[in-house]
Amino acid sequence: MTISLSPPRPRRGTRRLVGALAVVVFAVGAALTGPARPARAADPYYGPQPGTFTGLGFDTCAAPSNAAMKAWLQSPYRAVGIYIGGVNRGCAQPNLTRSWVTTQQTAGWRLFPLYVGLQAPCSTYQRRIDPARAAAQGREAADDAVRNARALGLASSSTITLDMENYPAGNVACTEAVNSFVSAWSNRLHDQRFRSGFYTKVTSAGLRDQVAAYSRPGHVRPDVIDFARWDSVQTVSDSALPASLWMPGRRMKQYRGDHHETWGGVRINIDSNYLDLRQPRILWVSPGWQIFRKQSLLLQRLGGSSPTR
Repeated sequence: MTISLSPPRPRRGTRRLVGALAVVVFAVGAALTGPARPARAADPYYGPQPGTFTGLGFDTCAAPSNAAMKAWLQSPYRAVGIYIGGVNRGCAQPNLTRSWVTTQQTAGWRLFPLYVGLQAPCSTYQRRIDPARAAAQGREAADDAVRNARALGLASSSTITLDMENYPAGNVACTEAVNSFVSAWSNRLHDQRFRSGFYTKVTSAGLRDQVAAYSRPGHVRPDVIDFARWDSVQTVSDSALPASLWMPGRRMKQYRGDHHETWGGVRINIDSNYLDLRQPRILWVSPGWQIFRKQSLLLQRLGGSSPTR
């Protein structure tokens, strides 16, 4: 017996958005599909998610059951995207619990948390950013994402990726609103000891806007860029991304959209991703300590003694 988990089209983005529906059906005699060789078994990992990881991952609208995840240990995938919240999240998540997260971590799965928040004001989605409140809404989204991540037991310093779907180029006000939202999202996550990610398609203005804002004073860029180009090439290099940005170890690519794969007798409708990530060693400290440390280093360079606290 093959179990098939299949949300409707279109996707990736829209699989995450309101209106998607996960369907479970039963069929007989489906063959194993996808790459020929399963991935090596992984050790349990309970640290920041997804942590340092290079390899394949998949995402699907609703978190699969524990039994399905166990069956998929026969696949070449070792990371799974989980949709932890957002006003535009498309599927209910009956399986996504703190216990489920612990079970997958124990089995060696890496998790990449995804948050489907408000969309660009110039997009066609119903729930959109208000340009007059973009920064405040970005902070609110980050607060909500952190609450959900902590409720699921995800460790501090995990990366939470904001899903920003396609929106057109050439609208200055729209770009400013999205950048304000994203910057506030990233800054607020950092305040709460989490890392920020940003998902978009290479065909969307979202990627171009974040590239343009990368070094802009006052803009808090995402720590990780997660981009979609459905060319079936497993790489994080792309002509749309300058080689020096989000490198090394800060990129993910969704290289294949909407398709089915069957592993261990379980058929799931997925998107396929290639991750190349390095978890930085971050010591979260207060702004006051940061100022003190900067003063100490400056005095040391000048040959003086360190200030006292």
